[in-house]
Amino acid sequence: MPFWKKLLIACVLPLLITACSSDESGPTLTPLPKVSAKDPSDAVLIDALRKFITQGGAPQATGYQYIRYDLNNDGLRDGLMILKTPYGYWCGTHGCTMLVFKAHEDRFTLVNSVQPVRAPVYISTLQNNGWKDLVVRVSGRSTKAKHVALKFDGSKYPTDPSPLPPFPKKNLNGFTRAFMSNEPAF
Repeated sequence: MPFWKKLLIACVLPLLITACSSDESGPTLTPLPKVSAKDPSDAVLIDALRKFITQGGAPQATGYQYIRYDLNNDGLRDGLMILKTPYGYWCGTHGCTMLVFKAHEDRFTLVNSVQPVRAPVYISTLQNNGWKDLVVRVSGRSTKAKHVALKFDGSKYPTDPSPLPPFPKKNLNGFTRAFMSNEPAF
């Protein structure tokens, strides 16, 4: 059978099966959490990153991934960013730099940077000083790879997760997973 016929069957068959299905209830979707009208936009977060890069003299062509999540339960989605490129500036054999931004009504402020981290990052249900713990993977060193919990100390998260004690991977159930390692960077 020619390749184009196989491709056509592979594309059309799932549609036909779905269209012929008699189950009208279907799966229910989980609604997204309500976003406060005071929540700053993603564009404001990207602008905060650009200011950070410019003020620090970092490469303008920085590649990054970001997510928005209310880390401190104030109703505003804070920002987590992993800076990926250029390799050698933001990343090395031990991992990459992650930035934590606090959301305000009209802007973001940098809480701190954490390095080295590897994807994925888990947002915990546990909290310290009003902020959710972040669980990151540390590897690429002479010690065994491990997950560690970054606990907010009242002003920032630890800047170097390497010396922190291991966090049992089995305890990650129920945590929000972010930054899958195969996601493209901007």
